[in-house]
Amino acid sequence: MPIILSLSNSECGLWAAGPDGLFKKKDDLWAVVPQPQQQLSCCAVVDNCILTGGTPHGIAFSLNEGLHWQAAWLDEIDSPALCLSPAPRIKENGVILAGTEGAGVLRSIDRGQNWAACNFGLQNYTILALAWAPSPPAGAWPQWDIVFAATEEGVYRSPNGGLGWRRCTGAAGLFQTLAVAADFHTGGLVLAGSEGSGLWHSTDGGRHFEPVLGAPQQINALTATP
Repeated sequence: MPIILSLSNSECGLWAAGPDGLFKKKDDLWAVVPQPQQQLSCCAVVDNCILTGGTPHGIAFSLNEGLHWQAAWLDEIDSPALCLSPAPRIKENGVILAGTEGAGVLRSIDRGQNWAACNFGLQNYTILALAWAPSPPAGAWPQWDIVFAATEEGVYRSPNGGLGWRRCTGAAGLFQTLAVAADFHTGGLVLAGSEGSGLWHSTDGGRHFEPVLGAPQQINALTATP
């Protein structure tokens, strides 16, 4: 099995990206899908749009399951995308965020074809992971679209879908993975995994983090389930 850096599941199947390329799972087998990135970091699938992040194209997309590709417009940014994260309400607002190597957060409102930098409040511009909170329940006010970013020096929180960021208190160091609980809007639980300072958690909606005692010092991946 090749090294996998990114997984994306959609109606058109399960996709995986890594140094060995882009793969689609079909009939319990992984098939290679040709794509234009020479160094592939991540993938995301939204409806019929497949996105890849890496070099030399930063972000590329295909609208026909990988038969044809084109480079996305990146607002004069040439940094590769390290992670891609569609918003929970993407069918309504078309929002996807990309974390880059040195250029901060890119934001798209057309499902990944055009991107603009959204770095207000960020103090570090290498984004190693992005994680959205679930959509707020119907009737809740305000209807915040909360998303988190893991960077080389801490964790950041955005209440407005990535338009502006504030550094979460407590957590310091290189963070490379995030997970937001399915019951975030009642329990407020967020987890953050670091390169060398272990696992951290927040119970106040991601505003403040504290270390989890007894966890491994290096956390490479986290996920949340119902």
